[in-house]
Amino acid sequence: MQNRPCCRTILARSPSAEVARCTCGHVHLSLGPMTIRMDEGTLHAIWLTLGDALRALGAAPETAPETTATGGWKQ
Repeated sequence: MQNRPCCRTILARSPSAEVARCTCGHVHLSLGPMTIRMDEGTLHAIWLTLGDALRALGAAPETAPETTATGGWKQ
């Protein structure tokens, strides 16, 4: 039995991101040089989380971001 190679169909593309569906069933989210492979449910959950973040940013007063003692971003 031969495995068929995966084939991606672009669902959306912008200068900073691309979303593609693969024939193997995964969704590929590419952000610059990084690609995250996930199922549709995970993509939907990320969409909801990003929407929450955008609403919070819209409601927050504009202030300079806080910096830590190390001067870098922390997860």
